[in-house]
Amino acid sequence: MNPMIYRRKRGAGLLAGLSALALLLVLLAPNLRETLWEKARSLLSSEGLLRAVIFLETGILPEKSAPAEARVGNGLPSETAPPASSGPVAQTEAPPATEAACSGEAPSTAERGEEAADQLLPAGPAPFTPAEAEAIGLRGSCSYQVDKAELLLRPLNWPREPGPRVLIIHSHSCESYTQSEGHTYLPDANFRTLDLSCNMIAVGDALLEELGELGVEAVHDRTLNDYPSYNRSYAVAREKIADWLEEYPSIVMVLDLHRDALEQPVRETVERDGQVLAPLMLVVGTDEGGLSHPHWPDNLSCALKLQALGNRDEPSLFKRISFRASRFNGDMSPGALIVEVGSTENVLEEACASMPYLARYVAALLQCE
Repeated sequence: MNPMIYRRKRGAGLLAGLSALALLLVLLAPNLRETLWEKARSLLSSEGLLRAVIFLETGILPEKSAPAEARVGNGLPSETAPPASSGPVAQTEAPPATEAACSGEAPSTAERGEEAADQLLPAGPAPFTPAEAEAIGLRGSCSYQVDKAELLLRPLNWPREPGPRVLIIHSHSCESYTQSEGHTYLPDANFRTLDLSCNMIAVGDALLEELGELGVEAVHDRTLNDYPSYNRSYAVAREKIADWLEEYPSIVMVLDLHRDALEQPVRETVERDGQVLAPLMLVVGTDEGGLSHPHWPDNLSCALKLQALGNRDEPSLFKRISFRASRFNGDMSPGALIVEVGSTENVLEEACASMPYLARYVAALLQCE
């Protein structure tokens, strides 16, 4: 839905009456309580109810949010269709939302071009060192003891097939940032919105565009995987990941972009070349929680390599890797990672400004195969 400013009008009385009627029904027929509760939860999570409330309050019926879609870009033919279950139509042009979010904010990647990977990788068969592994910190709920040096030096052995190499997806697509002057939105909940130009979809669009400028073929699933059910978000995203991997066996990296929510909110930023960037944090899950996850050492190896490359270029951009007992969807691919882009205290412009750097490190990592 498009953000708007509105003033209060009539309609509160009608809502109060409906609430009183619902309470009366529950009191008269206790066996209806569970059914009514489920209906209420469904209504409260729906965009339709939100639009109806705004209409009752203002007399204005806002437009519906733009439908979710997937995007295929970076050299793929425009007629190439995404997996059938994703539903959307493929396209190769960047949506206006990305241009609005990141225009003039992120450094141009045109000058870097194909030299990005070469600038980060030294010559020779062993591009990483044990010292680089030691410099990367781990934090989180997983109690496993790991050999970071062995994992960092381990070859990726990713298959090389024609087609896109990276899948960008969002298990929590509706996550959003602190509103800024250029990016206001109608919240669906606290720091969440259905507005694709202001949530994680916009950040994914920015990363897709930057990867394309570096010559990395990628696909972006723009589905709202956490709407209307937040609790099923990882299960829904899992289905989408499986569809994309079946459609494009060439995909070796699955990047699930999120926005972090800090226990003690504080605005963390990184300054680079006169710009303000949102910090990045890689999240790696394991099988310690009981779910099968044979790929977790490969996931951690991938995360260590990506962060080592980033440390060579901008050491302050990455926070310590979050090493978790939960699996998330990391078992879907040896190159699956969650990337937390900033937190609720950052603004969208800062999140998008970090994407040229993340794209640069991904491009370099793909050269480590």
